[in-house]
Amino acid sequence: MTAAPDSQRVAAGAIAGLLALARAFPQRLQAQREHRWLQLRREAAPADVQGQTVLLIGVGAVGAAVARFAQALDMRVIGVRRAPEAVAAVDEIHGVEALPAVLPRADWVVLACPLTPETHHLLDAASLACLRRGAGIINVIHPDLVDEGALLAALQRGQVGSTYLDGADGVPLPAASLLRAQPGVMVGGSASF
Repeated sequence: MTAAPDSQRVAAGAIAGLLALARAFPQRLQAQREHRWLQLRREAAPADVQGQTVLLIGVGAVGAAVARFAQALDMRVIGVRRAPEAVAAVDEIHGVEALPAVLPRADWVVLACPLTPETHHLLDAASLACLRRGAGIINVIHPDLVDEGALLAALQRGQVGSTYLDGADGVPLPAASLLRAQPGVMVGGSASF
């Protein structure tokens, strides 16, 4: 059994991943490795996160810490949890049944819920199709919260614009995963170290 991750460190990892993707760091690092200058202008330039919406799936200790960081960046925070009672730093809170209705409002989806039979592949092909085109996915808990095949397809068709994957539960993305080779995908070492 692994130790419970430090929620503040995991949340900081989630926000670091979000900011790195928002500023096109994977593309910039690839250009650097290729010894070329990547100049992102106008419509190709990354949008500022200020004013964007973060959808938190799971608003326990990790989710609440992510909410505080996101609010400090002037982002709107929507929370989804089993028991939808108010949480500080969350602008609005919904029950899990509202997920299909709130997914289209998200610029970023942050998965901060535990892996259970109910949350296994919580983000599947149907839920990923609900996202606005180009939305980002941040998963800092467990790879099985997202259907890997559905995520790969959503990335390839541009439905999902970028993804940060890390495993605070101590379960990393498998080394053979095809997600590792996708542009716009960052894989963390562990948000809980």
